[in-house]
Amino acid sequence: MLTQLFYIGLSLVLIHVTVPLLYYFIILTYARKPWVIGPVNINEEELPTVSIIIPTYNEEGMIIGKLDNIVEQGYPLGKIQVIISDSSNDNTQAKVEEWLSNHRGVNLNYIKGPRLGKGHALNKALESALGSIIVTTDADSLWVKGSLLNAVKWLANEQVGLVSCIKTPRGGGLTEDAYRRLYNALRVGESKVHSSVVFHGELLAVKGSVIRSIGGFPTDIGADDSYTGVKVASMGLRAIIPRDVVCVEYVPSNGYGRWRIRRAQHLLQSFMKSIKLPKPSSYRPVYYTEAYIHLVNPWLLPIGAILLLASGNLWAYALVALGVVLLAWPSFRAWVTQQFILMYAMVRNLWTKELVWEKINK
Repeated sequence: MLTQLFYIGLSLVLIHVTVPLLYYFIILTYARKPWVIGPVNINEEELPTVSIIIPTYNEEGMIIGKLDNIVEQGYPLGKIQVIISDSSNDNTQAKVEEWLSNHRGVNLNYIKGPRLGKGHALNKALESALGSIIVTTDADSLWVKGSLLNAVKWLANEQVGLVSCIKTPRGGGLTEDAYRRLYNALRVGESKVHSSVVFHGELLAVKGSVIRSIGGFPTDIGADDSYTGVKVASMGLRAIIPRDVVCVEYVPSNGYGRWRIRRAQHLLQSFMKSIKLPKPSSYRPVYYTEAYIHLVNPWLLPIGAILLLASGNLWAYALVALGVVLLAWPSFRAWVTQQFILMYAMVRNLWTKELVWEKINK
């Protein structure tokens, strides 16, 4: 019996390790390959109109920097509509009005409403959006200059329905840096296969006709960004993350763990909601492997480790001890940390979806 426990535990740990490693090796190989599609160069006169939606809640400390960042993108201001969908009870509105008084050339709509969740705020703003391209963005993030124009150029390709960004973390330390380097490469590689599975609220650009055809953004889950991307991909369009669309993501110093768990909860909600959607054949290997890695694979690690220890085998103790030592390696530590975050997020989703959450200052 103890021998069986050893081999079962070892098998689970090996599956936990080898499936993601094999998948990542394949996807990282694609990340280094050239694109089979590309952006379309557009003359300034032909650039489409863009509606930029910013859902806000108590962003008085960040909103001015966000608005400045949009103006500094270099996209023609006459073709930009900014819509702030706000549910704040601080001085966000006053800050916006003060900023707008010094930027008369900016077309800005301010919508005030109750706090019902991000999806509701986005859909409320979508009713007033006039642009042929809809861009959603978080108030507490910044775009690297040129990213908006680059996203629009990718969307000019008739095969592309949605574009999101890679993310550069500001804060979080070595673990977050190691996690993001791998994460960004995977998102680009998946996009080169067909489409990614994870998308980002820091910059999500979608054709207006496409987002309206699917009824807007989901309101019953927290991952409006990722679910919308998968939904677009399920239509046969490409939903991609290229390297020239880049956002700076502020990582909270206080409440970092709660922040990571909430984000994991929302991503898992996206998988659970989107798993039954039809997928193009070239997208299925990416989507279903990522669904397995997020929903099933995390549980194999602790179950396998427990079975190894229960076997009483000296080799089992040595393997578990090796795993503990490897935690000193930032990439391995980032991976293990993410597994436990995913497991806790799955359990937490049983009693709360965190659709309206306590704000964490960054």
